[in-house]
Amino acid sequence: MNQKTRKEQDQDMAQVLAALKRAARQARSEAERTGTPLVTYENGAIRSQMIVTDKKGQS
Repeated sequence: MNQKTRKEQDQDMAQVLAALKRAARQARSEAERTGTPLVTYENGAIRSQMIVTDKKGQS
């Protein structure tokens, strides 16, 4: 069994937030590119919204 030290576990946890932000950015980009809704979970509810960019490229 592979036992990680406490320090190794803390280093992994420190990278979780950055990974989640990267995944969210990718999901938003993919939804915009394919014209499909972006599905999120907010305040105990599932939310589906279309991502629309204006002519300036801002969403």
